[in-house]
Amino acid sequence: MSELILERIEQKLDILLNSKKHRINEKRYITAKEVEDLTGLNHRTVLNRSNLDDQNPRFIPSIQFSGSRSKYFERKVIERIFHL
Repeated sequence: MSELILERIEQKLDILLNSKKHRINEKRYITAKEVEDLTGLNHRTVLNRSNLDDQNPRFIPSIQFSGSRSKYFERKVIERIFHL
């Protein structure tokens, strides 16, 4: 019986994770929180790495739109960096 319960929980988790990933992938630019969802890397680490020198191998490129204080990351670049 416990195996059946675990299987149902796994199926529900798969559905939730896949739907969240699908929503994220629809956008060209994503936030640090969304990068965290995709990669598992803490969003603060993502933001800190975006402040590194661009020659640093841990650098993550970001973009800021005019009038916004938030940093965004191009989804294709994140996928390439993290081999997603």
